[in-house]
Amino acid sequence: MLFRSKSDFAPFPEPGVLGDWAWVWDSAEINFISAWEQKCLLGWHLSTRMLPHSTAVFVHEGKARWGIGDGIYVVKSGDLIFIPEGINHSADLLSPYPFCATFIHFTARVFGAQCILVLLGFPKKIDGLESFASAASELARLSALKPPGWKLRCQSIVTELLLRCFHEYPQLFQPSVTLKDARALKLLCPAFQMLTSSNGKITVSDLAKAAMCSPTHLRRLFRKVVGMSPREWLLEHRLNRAALLLQTTDKSVQQIADACGFESLSHFTRYFKAKFGVSPSQYRNFVAQNI
Repeated sequence: MLFRSKSDFAPFPEPGVLGDWAWVWDSAEINFISAWEQKCLLGWHLSTRMLPHSTAVFVHEGKARWGIGDGIYVVKSGDLIFIPEGINHSADLLSPYPFCATFIHFTARVFGAQCILVLLGFPKKIDGLESFASAASELARLSALKPPGWKLRCQSIVTELLLRCFHEYPQLFQPSVTLKDARALKLLCPAFQMLTSSNGKITVSDLAKAAMCSPTHLRRLFRKVVGMSPREWLLEHRLNRAALLLQTTDKSVQQIADACGFESLSHFTRYFKAKFGVSPSQYRNFVAQNI
């Protein structure tokens, strides 16, 4: 029997600064929502929108202009684009020829709240990845036909797609915080885990003990590396959990508000719309129309 040694395999590119971010994948929560292939004719336009989940678009043929956040990207056959959750985006067709693309909706978060695409600075566009065409088409096929275990398989395909980009194109990533802050973020893991499993009745002192630091230092770390207070982070987690329940269950909006620890339906609706730009009911309708 023959065995291949480590030297027999083609090496991956050097990870560079991404080497300090490998731990993120150990805390990753990746959920598949839907995928479909769409053919668009001249005049097609995607109005500006912001969604509480991430989107990947693989272009099979044609040419379009995508606005993602403050950037403008021209995409063509073989290109793959990533749109992180909570980022404004829009699109216009650029050629008279049909435009065909696979749209993939998913969430990818660390500790259930922070979008991995934002945290790791995923490239908004990767050029000419024809090798991803089969994966994109398979996601659309599974989502349309729904064979037994289809969601689990779709989740594994999305995970493989994200990790493949991370492994093979590290030079295109721009993490949102410095390496020093990345290490500080890792130190907050116990506090994140406590917040994730909490019903909200938890003190900053409890979190500080979990992270083995003082309450003052904990607040400072959250502000510096997360950009919000522990309480604000918990609200983010609850809103993201609510969006997932809107996507995947038939529970009423009131039941979801209760399950996610909101004081009232009005509070839930106000916070959800402030973060995502649409009401919970409008978001559920959007997801239903695109599955």
